[in-house]
Amino acid sequence: MYKDELSIFIPNSFLSESKDLKIRTYKVGILGRALAIFQADNVVIYNDDHVKNEEGEIDGEFIAEILSYMNTPQYLRKQAFPIKPELKHVGILPPLRTPHHPVNSQPDVGDYRQGFTVKRNKKGTFVDIGMDKLAFCKEQLSVKRIFDFKITKIAKKEVIVTPDKPDDVYWGYNVISSNKSLKNSLKLIKPNLVIETTRYGDYIDSIFDELKPKVDESKSIAILFGGPYSSIQEDVSNPNWDLVKLNTIPNQGTETVRTEEAVVATLSLFNFMRF
Repeated sequence: MYKDELSIFIPNSFLSESKDLKIRTYKVGILGRALAIFQADNVVIYNDDHVKNEEGEIDGEFIAEILSYMNTPQYLRKQAFPIKPELKHVGILPPLRTPHHPVNSQPDVGDYRQGFTVKRNKKGTFVDIGMDKLAFCKEQLSVKRIFDFKITKIAKKEVIVTPDKPDDVYWGYNVISSNKSLKNSLKLIKPNLVIETTRYGDYIDSIFDELKPKVDESKSIAILFGGPYSSIQEDVSNPNWDLVKLNTIPNQGTETVRTEEAVVATLSLFNFMRF
């Protein structure tokens, strides 16, 4: 686990060049895997002015839904995500294989699980945690939602869980669909270090010695990515955070770098600096 919080910002124009539903699903799948591999805490879908507002909202919702689907354990997906046309190709998505996606269907006492709240009574809430019977939580929780739980008792007649999550393993990412400008979306996270990725920024090797201490000292890092049409145009400078404009792929061999490619390349470098 890392000591800082890492947030990734993706524009809702990310899919604007792809109209085929299968390809769109696949591209978001690449993002989801990268977020999990490099242990991102948050992914924020912001509004990009380069797409029509209505189209951008629809694409932003699609990106957020696919990322949320990937982050949800397989045993909860049928309940959490009703069948709809937009999810037609989710079968091609690669599994995350993170600690909150357990392979073992029979957990032990002390294990953590994500659970879907099914119903509740005066005594508490019944929760689906992927076992052959519903678990019970002695707290009144909102139904039809996913929460984190710790298993405190397993018996023939009942399984008892309490709301809790581990703090020593990576437990997936949060998806935030802000539909706001990039600068206003940043305010939702309140980072103290903002990395704006752009081919017009400083080469990472030229400022590495200056950047590494900033990464070490930061408690909340935000990494910003542009869309398929251009680099980030909005001025996101703010006295509340340190802004660094960075080229993480110097001397690129292709005319353009796709957003999902930039995400993988950039997070791999920051993984090295954060480790």
